[in-house]
Amino acid sequence: MRLVTRAVALLCAVAPSLLAAQAAQPPQTNVLTIYREIIKAGKGPAHASMETAWSWANLQAKAPPYIAETVISGPNEVWYVAAYPTWADYQKGNDSTNMTPALSAVDKRFRSQEDQFLSDARGMTLRPRTELSYGGPADLPNMRYMSATRISVRPGHTAEYEEARKMVKAAHEAAKLTDRYSVWEVTSGAPAGTFYQFVMRKTLAELDSGATIHGPAYTAALGGDEGQKKLAALTSSAVISSETDVLEFTPSQSVPPPGWVEANPKMWKRSAPAAAAPKKP
Repeated sequence: MRLVTRAVALLCAVAPSLLAAQAAQPPQTNVLTIYREIIKAGKGPAHASMETAWSWANLQAKAPPYIAETVISGPNEVWYVAAYPTWADYQKGNDSTNMTPALSAVDKRFRSQEDQFLSDARGMTLRPRTELSYGGPADLPNMRYMSATRISVRPGHTAEYEEARKMVKAAHEAAKLTDRYSVWEVTSGAPAGTFYQFVMRKTLAELDSGATIHGPAYTAALGGDEGQKKLAALTSSAVISSETDVLEFTPSQSVPPPGWVEANPKMWKRSAPAAAAPKKP
């Protein structure tokens, strides 16, 4: 996990929420970085142990906060994310990390170990598409899971995808639905036309209510049968593929913001891992 560019993280001190901090909120997050580590088969436990020790060392060195998330349905991955109001803020964070002796020493100590655990890794940057998102900010310190849907849009058909998403948002608003989601567009690190939709969840049981939430009221707000046909046609024309993974926040590999620890100490308060704890005399 490379600090800053690989933190599944939460918007450090420069932004008050994490990942898909649904919709707009001050200060606006305009740069989201996601670093995906693909773990070799059979190396999951060893990788987790190394990352736990690494994040603890970062915590002791007063690194910027970050939150790790582990994929629980899909490929064997851990995501690291950080968010910033601007690219200038991102550069400041990166420069600060590189020029802080304690953090540089931690990075040098652990980075050389990663090749034995990883089969691949990829970094991405994303920008928010708040006009396509719905709902207010999630209660992030009390969230435990995230559904992440990656959408590949056919070249030249972005306008149709945007029209479809605006239809969905308008139907949510008209029906006053209780769910929330945020849409982000990848700006580097993936093919053009790659979008992500994030949904934060307290429990996996929330997945059971999807059909209930998007019931008759939503269908009516969408425009009934004709609206559904239009949405299906736009989606069919614009979208090449979509894939949803479910991720679980991983406090043991995170450097949580102080506010998160205060809001939910049971989940986010860290203690020294066994390997890092001082030995009893």
